[in-house]
Parts: sequence; C-alpha cells; structure tokens
Amino acid sequence: MRWLSLPIVITVLAVGAPVTEASGEPGVPGGPEVSGGPGVSVEFEELHRWGFPSAAVWAVNEAGQAAGALHSPTSRPISVRWDGAGTWPTSVGRVLPTGINGRGDVLNFSVLKSAGALIYSISAWENGTEVERTPQRPTTATLSSRDINDSGVVPVGYHHLDDPVQDSYTRTRAGAWRNGKFADLPLPKAINVEHKLVNNRGTTAGSLTLLDKSADYAFRCSATRCTRLPGIAPTGYHKALALNESDVVAGTYQAAYGAPTRALVWTGNQVTVLPGDESGVADNTSAINESGDVVGWRVVDGVRKAALWRGGRAVDLGTSGASEAVAVNDRGDVVGWHTVNGGFRTFYWRAGTLTDLPTPDDVGALPTGLNNSGVVVGNTDRGLWPPARAFRWTVRLP
Repeated sequence: MRWLSLPIVITVLAVGAPVTEASGEPGVPGGPEVSGGPGVSVEFEELHRWGFPSAAVWAVNEAGQAAGALHSPTSRPISVRWDGAGTWPTSVGRVLPTGINGRGDVLNFSVLKSAGALIYSISAWENGTEVERTPQRPTTATLSSRDINDSGVVPVGYHHLDDPVQDSYTRTRAGAWRNGKFADLPLPKAINVEHKLVNNRGTTAGSLTLLDKSADYAFRCSATRCTRLPGIAPTGYHKALALNESDVVAGTYQAAYGAPTRALVWTGNQVTVLPGDESGVADNTSAINESGDVVGWRVVDGVRKAALWRGGRAVDLGTSGASEAVAVNDRGDVVGWHTVNGGFRTFYWRAGTLTDLPTPDDVGALPTGLNNSGVVVGNTDRGLWPPARAFRWTVRLP
C-alpha cells in the first residue's frame, strides 16, 4: 500500500508483531499494515519533511503537537512544529528545539560558528514570534536549557560576563525567564551549573559545583528562593534530570567521572537511592510522572536494561537485549527502546504488556517523547544526518 496523507489506524499484536513491508514516498505520513488479532490500536504517521531530506522530532505536548527540526547538508537546520495529523510543519525559529509547552511555544537552542568560534544562544517561539532567551547576549560559553513551562518560564544555566572564565564549558550562574524578564537565582558562586528543569508551578531545578570545588549538589528553586538538596555522599556529582508538578526531582549520582551512576529521587528534603547498583534516570522532561514513577535504565547481569521504578521498586518491563526507558506518562505507560534482532525498536509498555510500535520498512527507531494521551514521537536511530525520519504514534490500548 502507499503512504497516505492521513494517519492509518492499525492493530499491533503485543510483544513485537512482524510488520509487512510497505513502499511509499519519503516524508509522507502513513503507516504499514500489521498482522491483526486482538491487541493495540495505533495511529501512525511519518512527519512531513517539507522538501528537506532529513527530519527529527524531540518533544511533544499534551495536544499532540511535536517539535523538531528539518535539515539538509547544504543549509542550517530549522526548528519546526508539527500540529494535527497529516499537517505540514510550521517554522518556529532557528536551529534545534529542546522543548514545547502546552500553548505550543517552542524553546530553541542554537550553536553557530562565527570567526572560528562557536556562538551559543537560546530563543523561544511565542505567539508567532521568535524572542531572545539568552541571558545578557549570545556567548562563546555553553548554555544549559531544555524545558519551557505553560506560562513561558525558561530556566537557564549560563556564564555571566563578570565572572572569570575557566573554559568554554564554565556555566557560573542559574536564572530564569519569567514574564519576559530574566533574573538570576540566589545561588553561591559556582561552576558547571546545569539549570534546565521547570514545572507548571514555576519551580525549577538543577545542579552545580561550588567555585572552590568543595561540594557538588542538586538544587530546587522558586522564583526567589533556592534549596540545596541532600546528597548521598559528601563527594561526587549529583545531577537533576526531571521534575514533576509535586516538585519531586529525579536524577543521578556519580562518585567520580567515569564511575558507575546511581538513580535518585528527591522528595521534599529527602533523597532516595533507587534499586540498581549501576543505573540512571532518562534525560527527558517526562522521566518522572505525577505518581512519582521514574524511568531510565539499570544494569542487569552485565546488560543495560530499561527500568521503571514504581513505589521505589524496580519493575521488569520484559524488554529484549540492551534497552532504555525514555518517558512515563501520568497513566503509568512507558516508552523506550530495546534491541530486537540487532536493531533498535520503540516499545510501549502498559500494565505488564510490552508492544513494539511499527515503522515503515521496519526501520529502527528511538522514542523521544510521550504525552498523557498516548502520543509518542521518535526518530530513526541516526541523528540528523545521514537523513533521519521522524514519526508520531497514537497508542490506544484496550
């Protein structure tokens, strides 16, 4: 069958049903037919490439709008948003998106080369206009950003021009954009500042190393006050990676660079180490849900396996080979990838049932986002180049 301009409803058997080959035109939405039977209803589309050879998608909101980028080897990537099923993408700013909020605003991160130097900047697409979200000005020092909440709050880690420069990776301060204005947070002098998490209450979270390198810790902040979160050891590195609406933070701890990591959760001012001697939380906005479920990976018998921690206990997702869980929604559904016959497959897990999501010609795919309606976005497993393909699935389970 040919790829159509509208998504196709298909039925997928649980646990990796075979997908029949389907021919079609690149970048045109649609989905392959799958052997039937009682199972999962999936609406699938390949996202339009707008004439570009490569497309990648990185985030999805509750309305199913997806943010990603289009790319060719002869031009800069452009940030785009895909709205309803089968629609053409809308240009929403420069270079690469990192997040999308419930209003459809998109946060973009740009790295440009100028006179031999890399110039970093952040912008947001709000109400049809691109607005600057770089503190002070575009800079040769790296920036830390990822999330934008439904009110447009954007947390940023950056290097202040008045602070000494140690190297191009030195981020010395954390701040946030609120109501179009930027303000620094009341944190001590620091380096290696990561500040990219925000929820719809406006709480932000991140991590830092004190300037004298006497301590490294995660923190959680309101607009005017920050709290140092407890560590599991006086030395080592703590990193915040996801934040829910109850201000619960999920992240990792590493005793030293190159050492195994441990998955953590901070609830209030208490820290809990999650099961798994070597484990990690996914670097994803939806790596923790409102029930406190956390996803990522842990090493089992020497193999990196997808992990769901529910109620502080590890749940076996039944994945094949090397795998990782990427996101969990408020229904407790999990998406991730696992290895099947040597290739990557996107899986959807609910209540003990694992389902492989289909792709055209059975190409490998890695998921990047999940919402509470079961909309999943992901890409072929190759970055922006060689040419990547972007997908959106809507999963409805019985």
